[in-house]
Amino acid sequence: MAKVEQVSGKGKGKRIWVPLGIGCGGILAILILLGGIFLWAGWQGYQEAPTLIEGSVPGGSSGVRYGLTPDQTGIQAELGAPEAFTLLFYEEETLDGSLRDVRLESWDYYSRGVGYTFINGELSGEDELDISEIGQLAPMPYDPEQFGAYMSLDEVLAAAGLEKYLEIPLEKEFLKNGDLYYGESLTFGLVDGELRYLEALALIEEGVTDE
Repeated sequence: MAKVEQVSGKGKGKRIWVPLGIGCGGILAILILLGGIFLWAGWQGYQEAPTLIEGSVPGGSSGVRYGLTPDQTGIQAELGAPEAFTLLFYEEETLDGSLRDVRLESWDYYSRGVGYTFINGELSGEDELDISEIGQLAPMPYDPEQFGAYMSLDEVLAAAGLEKYLEIPLEKEFLKNGDLYYGESLTFGLVDGELRYLEALALIEEGVTDE
């Protein structure tokens, strides 16, 4: 059985992991806005003690892996897997009044100083990342293909292999029926039990601190 604890967020660990929070610009306004809602609301909730779940056994199926498009495979063939990435899933109205699913992605390559934006797999933007000194990046344990639109919590846990994570229910004034989760190098948000936002963080090992 998973162990559930309330944590205050005020402890100090042995190691410091620093997220590189620089993303692409341009058409990522939607991504920044909605992602910011999740992260800001989650930070507010973090001050009020989130729930720590340990020893969980990810169950269920992670679903079919997302198939990369020619634009994405071309970039991966040249640069490899992204060093950090962000995914946002939402619906938008088309000209005929119907709704279509949108998968908005940003892939960041900090060591190359470049980031790419995709809408439903089609390359739609390229941005320069202003990184002065980043040090040695920790290996990225995830890739964009692992995660699909509207996955359940169990499916996300299975895809990421998470056995320990923080859960922060968001207040309805921030995002109705929303929940934010923090795992190793990973932040993701669900609305009505469906994956809507996910960010895989590029991390550098900063060092060891004493208690």
